[in-house]
Amino acid sequence: MDEKTALAPVPGPRDRKPSGKRSEGRLKRLQHLLWSGAVAFVMLATMMLVPVDQFLWMIQSRVANQQPSGEIVFVGSSAEVDGRLTATERKQLVEGLRRLRDAEVAKVYLDFVLHEGDSPDADAELAAAIADFGEDLVLVDQIKPALNGEEELLRSNPIFEGAGGRVITDRSTTWMGYQWTVRGADRAANAPAPFAVALAQEPKAPTGIVQIDYGFDPDLIPAFRLRNVVDGNTSLASLKEKHVVIGPSTSKSTEPVSIPGKYNAPPSYPAIYAAETFKSGRNGFVGGLPLTLLFAAAIAATVLFARLKKVRRIAYVAIALALPGVLFAGAYFGVRTELAYAGALVFAFAAQRSRARWRLRVANIDNDTGLEKLRVLDRAVSQNFLRTGHIVVARLQGLEQVLKTLGSAERSSYILRLVDRLRAADQELAIYIDGHFLAWHSTERDTGRLIEHLEGLRAIFAAPIKVGSESVDVGITFGVASIGEAGRNSVAAAAAAAEETSEAHEPIKIAQVASHHDELWDISLRARIDAAMEAGEIYCVYQPKIDMISGSLTGVEALVRWHDPERGFISPIKFIAQSEKAGRMEHLTRYVLQTACNAGRLMHFRGSAVSMSVNISATLLNDMRIVGIVRNTLQATGFDPRSLILEITETARIGDLAKAATILDELKLLGLKISMDDFGVGAANFETFYGLPFDELKIDRLFVDSISRSEKAKAIASSIIEMGKAARITVVAEGAEDEKTLQILNEIGCRYVQGYALARPLSLTNLLEFQDSYEGSQTGT
Repeated sequence: MDEKTALAPVPGPRDRKPSGKRSEGRLKRLQHLLWSGAVAFVMLATMMLVPVDQFLWMIQSRVANQQPSGEIVFVGSSAEVDGRLTATERKQLVEGLRRLRDAEVAKVYLDFVLHEGDSPDADAELAAAIADFGEDLVLVDQIKPALNGEEELLRSNPIFEGAGGRVITDRSTTWMGYQWTVRGADRAANAPAPFAVALAQEPKAPTGIVQIDYGFDPDLIPAFRLRNVVDGNTSLASLKEKHVVIGPSTSKSTEPVSIPGKYNAPPSYPAIYAAETFKSGRNGFVGGLPLTLLFAAAIAATVLFARLKKVRRIAYVAIALALPGVLFAGAYFGVRTELAYAGALVFAFAAQRSRARWRLRVANIDNDTGLEKLRVLDRAVSQNFLRTGHIVVARLQGLEQVLKTLGSAERSSYILRLVDRLRAADQELAIYIDGHFLAWHSTERDTGRLIEHLEGLRAIFAAPIKVGSESVDVGITFGVASIGEAGRNSVAAAAAAAEETSEAHEPIKIAQVASHHDELWDISLRARIDAAMEAGEIYCVYQPKIDMISGSLTGVEALVRWHDPERGFISPIKFIAQSEKAGRMEHLTRYVLQTACNAGRLMHFRGSAVSMSVNISATLLNDMRIVGIVRNTLQATGFDPRSLILEITETARIGDLAKAATILDELKLLGLKISMDDFGVGAANFETFYGLPFDELKIDRLFVDSISRSEKAKAIASSIIEMGKAARITVVAEGAEDEKTLQILNEIGCRYVQGYALARPLSLTNLLEFQDSYEGSQTGT
């Protein structure tokens, strides 16, 4: 048999996903889209992104670079718009008007608010010059925002009004100094025409509120200085038949006017741009709602119909590129768009998808090696993606000791060297990792042939692995499970078989699937525990503790439970043991502590000062970290530490009583109490009781349950109660199942009792109802 044949395991799942997996992913993407849409539409309703849209409009305007008609000419004066012109300035204006009349301009618009000046002669001369123009000179009245938030109409003095009448312009700007809209041609018949409409001379000017297109290059709009016109430095022949706007060159008010590409522009420019907009017809507008709905529909279509990841990614890139595409298309066609909200939708969706991918990677990828975790293979099997062949789980014997001797940088190198050997026959073999397990799927259906392959593989691993300057021996054994026999539990069965292997006696073990098959599943619990806590499948129920003298609820004990969607209720003994093996006991303890303390704080808020008991594994009493966990939980939840009781379970597993006593003393300094669980059984004995600072003893249910049938059990329980009274330590009897047991406990002086005879473990909601009904029944109300 050659080496290639010996390494015959066949690659497992590739990029294909089962239909259930695809449906789950599609629903998750749709959920992300709904949340993103909610964010975008809230922003749209509150107009939160108006500044962003206005910034995009500035970009859009600069990109357009359109050619103006050239029929509108601006002549700038240095006079203030709302000031009183001096005699010298008015004479300059008069001379300019005469020259413009001689140049045979089509029409002149005086974009000033003309007041009576300091020289009646100069005012009369200006009025005469305006009158000489006849109907070809129009005064421009101005609407400006007042201090009280309303509009203020500023009009020139009637002495300057000529036959040309008046028009009106709106000088309202945004906080950035831009005027993005103008009033169209639908004003009342007896009101002055809008300045931009009159300036455009378009018989079919748009009505309503019209968008101003700033896509015309401001440097291409014909503009002259009034001084140059008067001095003859400007060729007046070019002004013939043109519409001339005379106004201030810059705004000297506190709110300067801006246009894209020109800061503190002449206040007349927005009207000029509006007139050019009317002439060109470039006044289209698409609001935020239809655009956001369009992009949402595009994303939804991608989610629903693009089944391949590659196709979805191409579609997502196309949707993202459509954002600037819409912006530039609007600049080209003269259509302004409220694109910021569609952008917010796309950004929020991309952020949620990126976060989901990051979380999936964290959950499914081993950080040190980059290999997928065993849960990925288990999921593929459980969803019937893999239906034939075998699951092989390789156990790396003594891996923990090897990793301790290697540096942190060399550990992942060691694992990857092992993986390279597994891939000697197939470089594309999908390898999965979990602790000291490496696993894969083999399509080999014949178990005998697969065993031969694995024996050859063990021969390859007989040679040590070079890591840095060290040669490290490798011990490897295999657990194998047939998918046809073990079904969805093949990974757990193979892992359980691998745990029972040994290099000397049974290096390859085939999982035996029998009626007790479900017990093999517990190995894979390690990969599920964290996800189950996050999904709320692991939760707490609460066992009431009753004061038999007052008949009141004096405390509760938090008991952890796990309800798996596939397996139903999982025994706490099973998954707690697996948590310890997987090194997740601290995480589980922190989760239960936080849940119980939050529940206790709620009960305190409702006026019930009950104690909350939480079980703590004795294995945690070998490290001070448990003190930090409890302290941080109390600070995070705000639960009163005086009402917290930590019940130490499995005291037989305390390796160092002195160290455990130090840790318990530190815990008690937080203000809480310590209870010794299951007293009288195993190592929960007098030595442990004497050596550790307990505040409470719990009589093991072995004696409580037998108390009505055994005088010996009754004597033991009675002696424990008397000892507790003498030592001034609270004694609790747990496991009282019937009324007779309660009666005997009462006779021997046990004040605090737990058990089904009083109440079963309850959810928090049912516990609150139980408290009200129980205490009410005791008081007769």
